[in-house]
Amino acid sequence: MKSYDQQRKDRLQNVIDDYIQDETISSRRIFEEILSCIEDVEDYHRKYQDRARYLKSFCIYKTANPTADDLIDDMRQQYRKIPKRY
Repeated sequence: MKSYDQQRKDRLQNVIDDYIQDETISSRRIFEEILSCIEDVEDYHRKYQDRARYLKSFCIYKTANPTADDLIDDMRQQYRKIPKRY
């Protein structure tokens, strides 16, 4: 059984072989497609990084600037923690 590292290398080798053996595509085109794939990965991760950054800033803002409803909800949660015997 091959390790994951070896399997990943084999997949990359298959892709390289496919491109190199295709006589209708230039080396420049192969290079451009590799760069395009890298840019796709960057765009994908940037999208989720931006969403995470927005969520984080929202959470920080809400923590630093609680509304009256937030405070009431917090009080209700604290009240529920009090044992029934009290």
